[in-house]
Amino acid sequence: MSAVLDLAPALPAGAARPMMGGRVSVHLIDDAAPMEREEAAQAVLDRIATWASRLTRFDPGSELSHLNDAPGREIAVGPTLTTVLDWARQAEGLTDGLVDVAMLDARLGAERGDEVSRPGAASRRWSLRRRQRGSIVVREPGVRFDLDGVAKGWLADRALAIAPGRSAIVDGDGDVAIRLAPGDEWGIGIADPRTSGTLLGAVRLTTTSEARTWGLATSGTSVHRWPHGAGFAHHLIDPRTWRPAVTDVVQATVLADSARLAEVLAKVAVIAGSEQAFEMLDRPGVHGLLVLTERGGLRADQGMVRWLA
Repeated sequence: MSAVLDLAPALPAGAARPMMGGRVSVHLIDDAAPMEREEAAQAVLDRIATWASRLTRFDPGSELSHLNDAPGREIAVGPTLTTVLDWARQAEGLTDGLVDVAMLDARLGAERGDEVSRPGAASRRWSLRRRQRGSIVVREPGVRFDLDGVAKGWLADRALAIAPGRSAIVDGDGDVAIRLAPGDEWGIGIADPRTSGTLLGAVRLTTTSEARTWGLATSGTSVHRWPHGAGFAHHLIDPRTWRPAVTDVVQATVLADSARLAEVLAKVAVIAGSEQAFEMLDRPGVHGLLVLTERGGLRADQGMVRWLA
């Protein structure tokens, strides 16, 4: 997942640190003193770091790396990795298979510029067998996982659930989980990938009667891309080909009920292309879609127009 999401300058000071190959930040609105808010934000980041240390492929000592490197067909994993793999399986079903976390080799092939052939369905099977704490991952030989954006969206939502303060925002490297109390407001800028420091627009979220949560995520082909030969490869792999998706969508931003849902569907909008994206995302839990196409066209559905500043 690549997110090209810039937080608007109006956000209150928070805490941030590098994590899972990106940057995670926490911002709180509360009546506490600024130093107390920063300490609280750092405490949330500590929890995120603990969860992320189990889920990242960038650390050879992580639980995910152990799963990927283990030679057996059945590998025991803990509760955190189990929960994220369970969400990944749900996401696969929600997207008719366009989100598939068992494609690490295809992702690495795109980074190297290698041609990776799509394996047959029988050789890609995996499942979870529950136990009292965690699960047993049952998989065919060679199945390896890249949780990437799926994990970041989950982490943002999970952290928001423990974040103190009247209102809070957790930015999991562009997968943003938002909680708003009545009378508070968040402004979030959507970066224009064509020109550094510029915005396609800004989403301004408010609520008047009761506290509310959202997720906002951006995915695109303009970052996490690598030059190969006369062209470029990017990180958004199409499960139907096991190669970087051929699409007319440069970037898609989704406003949804949760960060994990927004992340998954922003990725789907890019992979599916502009002709199918709006139809596929016309579903419960989605509040808006904004798409930038390779020809420079900018399209938003009525839900997103409501929230654009």
